[in-house]
Amino acid sequence: MNLTSPLILADLDDSLFQTRGKCGDWPESDLKLMSRLADGSPSGYATPPQQGLLAWLAAGEIVPVTARSRAVLARVAIPQAPAICANGGCILRADGTPDPVWQAHLVAEAQRTEAPAALYTALTAGLPEAAFRHWLVSEEGLDLYIVIKSNSSDISGLTTLAETLAERLPPGWRIHANGNNLAFLPPWLSKRAAVQYWLEPVRRDMPERLVVGIGDSWSDAGFLDLADMAMIPTAAQLWQHIARGHEWIAA
Repeated sequence: MNLTSPLILADLDDSLFQTRGKCGDWPESDLKLMSRLADGSPSGYATPPQQGLLAWLAAGEIVPVTARSRAVLARVAIPQAPAICANGGCILRADGTPDPVWQAHLVAEAQRTEAPAALYTALTAGLPEAAFRHWLVSEEGLDLYIVIKSNSSDISGLTTLAETLAERLPPGWRIHANGNNLAFLPPWLSKRAAVQYWLEPVRRDMPERLVVGIGDSWSDAGFLDLADMAMIPTAAQLWQHIARGHEWIAA
């Protein structure tokens, strides 16, 4: 059997790189710049161990599976296509163009529940600008999900806000909270659904190909479950949930 190279479905932020503040005690000279903000300033770095991981993964094909929109993904030093962007709200084919079949599917599904734009107004009305910033993520003219972030280093207010706003969500809507990131997703949007669609022809045409999933957050569990093997940073939200109270980990 001629084995093909592994397919790596990889979340990006807090999996392959993170902000400078999350890089620990590594000196700046040891870090590799991985992403930039819209104004060109640095935003994400890979530590030496992560750089080793990236070098190791280079033997396979990396496919980003990220909450980043296409525009924000474009500012990351990693292969751009194929890719799954905006929490599954856009699938980029190998030529870098959006998958029209998936796009049409999302447009149809979006008609079945309250529009994100309408809910955005209801959730963010009255939020103090000094404390929070927020926006609506859209791709190809379709509104996808809502993001709220804290403007301070203390994110406890974001946790309280999530609990308060949960009562305003329509049935089926979900909250993803991880650090300074609070997102509200409609029932038709998920990384899992997009990966499941994208993987179908891979599983059909190359059943022998190893599929590895990499992710850090609670919401990544959905697409990691579709891979043959999963990798989770041990400092990550998802692993900490698995390890909490585990009798084989407790000292």
